[in-house]
Amino acid sequence: MKKIEIQVPSLGESITEATVSKWFIKKGDKVNKDQVLLELETDKVSQEIYAAESGTLLDVFFQEGEDVNIGDTLGSIQLLGQEAMNKEEKKDENNNDSKSIKEVIVPSLGESITEATIGKWMKSIGQEVAKGEPLVEIETDKVTQELYAEDNGVIREIFFKEQEEVKIGEVIARLQLKDSLESSKKNLSPETLNKEEKDNVNSIANNTKLNTEVLDTDLDPTAVKRTGIGNKVTILDLVEFSNDLTFSPAAKKSIREKKLNINNHYSTNRVTKSDSIEKMKTFSKIEKSSVNELSENTDVSKPLTKLRQSIASRLKQAQNTAAMLTTFNEIDMLKVIEIRNKYKDQFLDKYGVKLGFMSFFTKAAIKVLKEIPEINSEIKDNSIIYKNRYDIGIAVGTERGLYVPVIRNADRMSFSNIEEEILKYGKMAKDNKLSMEHMKDGTFTISNGGVYGSMLSTPILNTPQSGILGLHNIVKRPWIVNDKIEIRPIMYVALTYDHRIVDGKEAVTFLVRVKEIIENPEQMMFDL
Repeated sequence: MKKIEIQVPSLGESITEATVSKWFIKKGDKVNKDQVLLELETDKVSQEIYAAESGTLLDVFFQEGEDVNIGDTLGSIQLLGQEAMNKEEKKDENNNDSKSIKEVIVPSLGESITEATIGKWMKSIGQEVAKGEPLVEIETDKVTQELYAEDNGVIREIFFKEQEEVKIGEVIARLQLKDSLESSKKNLSPETLNKEEKDNVNSIANNTKLNTEVLDTDLDPTAVKRTGIGNKVTILDLVEFSNDLTFSPAAKKSIREKKLNINNHYSTNRVTKSDSIEKMKTFSKIEKSSVNELSENTDVSKPLTKLRQSIASRLKQAQNTAAMLTTFNEIDMLKVIEIRNKYKDQFLDKYGVKLGFMSFFTKAAIKVLKEIPEINSEIKDNSIIYKNRYDIGIAVGTERGLYVPVIRNADRMSFSNIEEEILKYGKMAKDNKLSMEHMKDGTFTISNGGVYGSMLSTPILNTPQSGILGLHNIVKRPWIVNDKIEIRPIMYVALTYDHRIVDGKEAVTFLVRVKEIIENPEQMMFDL
């Protein structure tokens, strides 16, 4: 009887340990292939572990509540007789592959999420990847996340195209490890070639896609760089070797995707480096020209991403659920600008982050939320839930869509702490590293459309929150000061609120108080 080990898989970037949350079977129970065995928990995700084969749970090394490290053996499954034999045979047949191939698996992406969409592949078949390098971008209705290479190697197989649906736990690609590539180079000799490999070389050599003259050389097949799965020789391997060429990853990708006949795209029967460079330039020009021509004369259909679909759904839900109303005011930004200009260099030197306007408005909003708690509340089951915490969402626009990461316990933070958090989340949004944990359970949201030049807007609630503060562009306008007209930097502000909870009086008062604090920032700086 043979057995297989149950190991703790990689659970995401920077996660090194987990806790055994629950075993769904006990020692001695029979299990079926793909049956849920146990659940692991981390500070970010919960993930179920499935049986790789059918059999009997033989060992349990960690109990519920115990901590485990990535790679630890959790237990073992004793395979059934025939299954054990089949498993062993399969290992013998693919021994090299099993040791050299790393599967890229869709990880757990958060509670209740069972499927995702392949958004964008950053790598293509044949490209080398380094450990920690992004491989693919996957999208759900809540978040977009990048998957990173766990080892150095080469992409050998991609099983799903962009925009195709995948399930949690599904294998989407295979990576040939760099160690196995190096080992194959060292051991590549006539004596080490088995019959299958020799047949592979011969079959490739006879491939009609290759010009006869290309192969009519003193080619030693045992010296060819072998990049195919199972140490096999590809057409590009032979072309590169016979002509002392090195196809770039982009060139290889183009050849594969466009299904180019290698021989027909060069000036002579024998491939040269100059031919390769010039032809690839030609391909690029033709491709660019075709795209421009298409965009000018043809409507282009592009499916909505999962995230964009979710944004649309949430916005429509907010319109259909909340009784939204927006009130406006205008703020003289002179004093805040003067303070910022006076202390910005010292602030940057001391804290390593720039002093922006968002920290002023975050501080002011929190101060007024404490005075008007209805705006920091939500409706749930015919009750008003008053939040005694101030977790402020900061809306961040990206090419992929709008993200609202949450600054936790913002009321306990200094100006520098707030600016650091805003900077951190901005970078994470840009690098597509925000998760659901970063965006859930906010109590109030601030959206700054002014960074894009917006003069005035009516922001939509980030439900179930009851209020969102919209900031806009700062423009110099005539302003009455002591019965005299002066030119002042003015910003329009807007508060959208849920009229089911918040009355007009509270909403108007909120903006008036924010205006007073921003125009007299000493109030928040000295907690007056």
